[in-house]
Amino acid sequence: MNNNLYQPDPRAHYYSLAIQGAIIVGGAIFWNYSERWTGEFAVENEGWFGKNSYNGGADKLGHAYTWSLLTRALIHNYERNGFSKKASAFWGFTIPAFNGVVIELLDGYTDYNASTEDILFNLLGSGLGAYLYLHPALDETIHLDWSYIPSSDFRDNIKRDFTTDYAGQMVTLEVNGIGMRKMFGQQKPLPTDYLQVGLSYYSRGYSGELETNKQRVVGLTMGINFQAFFKKESHIRTFFKYYKIPYSFMGVFQELNSHATGVKYGNGVFNY
Repeated sequence: MNNNLYQPDPRAHYYSLAIQGAIIVGGAIFWNYSERWTGEFAVENEGWFGKNSYNGGADKLGHAYTWSLLTRALIHNYERNGFSKKASAFWGFTIPAFNGVVIELLDGYTDYNASTEDILFNLLGSGLGAYLYLHPALDETIHLDWSYIPSSDFRDNIKRDFTTDYAGQMVTLEVNGIGMRKMFGQQKPLPTDYLQVGLSYYSRGYSGELETNKQRVVGLTMGINFQAFFKKESHIRTFFKYYKIPYSFMGVFQELNSHATGVKYGNGVFNY
């Protein structure tokens, strides 16, 4: 897209700020800031991805994934409003990155407490979204996606927010066949276009609500690259770039707490 056909429309800033403001206000209402406000700032060490960490670290990848999506959405907003590629990347990164810091600072004045780990992964997610946008060949080759089936906690109404229902989620850094083919200079479509390989991570049993063993699981997965079935720039192709269909892959996984290794797919992954 040629972003220099007309002057940048400053209303793009208003849209971006409105979205980010709505996220802060909506979050404050949804997470009951009025009831959980302490007025005293506190920072909590959540333990990164350790065995006894908060959610086994799955929430950190959730932060990175969410902020990567926010960045790409805002970049698209700036791009279609006439901003140059670099300017779109700058504002698309800066506004959600700043917003992520503000949210954590507000958390610091509640009994949730602020998390430096969350701030870092918000920044990493925004940085990844902007970097891949500025490097189209790489953007077509790798991406971060999210897979989800509601956990038993969510189905039993113990967990009411699907975005933090980590017991039903998995985040994957994917390498897809189309991008790899093009990076090697092969323009003719190949059967491998319909495949993608990824490094996946998820945790189970960390909600504390059910009597289950805590699991931190990392795996090498292979599955269907649904992007290959749809035209470039189509909305459905974009959807499949960022959402991994739960039963469309299999992989070799290691459970880090017990060191057990095995092949998993379907209910073997989403069995909590």
